Amino acid sequence: MIAAKYKEETYTFEEYLAIEEKAEFKSEYEKGKIYAMAGGTLDHSTISQNTGNAIANELRKKAKRCRVNNSEIKIRIEEYDKGVYPDVSAICKDPAFYNNRKDVIINPLLVVEVLSKSTKDYDKGSKFTQYRSLASFREYLLVDQYEAKVASWYKVEENAWHISNARGLNAVIPLYSLDIEIQLQDIYYMIDGLVD
Repeated sequence: MIAAKYKEETYTFEEYLAIEEKAEFKSEYEKGKIYAMAGGTLDHSTISQNTGNAIANELRKKAKRCRVNNSEIKIRIEEYDKGVYPDVSAICKDPAFYNNRKDVIINPLLVVEVLSKSTKDYDKGSKFTQYRSLASFREYLLVDQYEAKVASWYKVEENAWHISNARGLNAVIPLYSLDIEIQLQDIYYMIDGLVD
């Protein structure tokens, strides 16, 4: 997360949620600190939306009752005292909410992050480590914003992850946690100037 610190004060997660309800912009929370999120690009937004749509469409084709969420839903990562907004997430069981709040989930099955130059190291590194602390978390999809390139990490068993890579607009990426495949051309629809 490349962001500006909100204030030097320390907040509880509940105080952060109260501030976030009234805020004009999104912020993430980590260990008492609130960080204003940097604004995204049009391509980042389009890729995020396309990815969520592609996943939802494939789930509907298989009549799977899974929810696909956009970046309006926060995820609470208790072990790391963190609250984040992933680009896309999916839940296939009943959603489990933090303190019965309908805007904060604690049981994502799949998380998608669209990589940017400023966040790619964080998304690939410590953020992935943090997501892995969630018992429900089974798959992490990283979508490159500048190349037609997608990577997925799927949890095979405790501390063992299978990696799938797809490159090029004609490629597909399997999402094992959902038992579907999505086409990269659907992820990158309307994105010009990609390296293919």
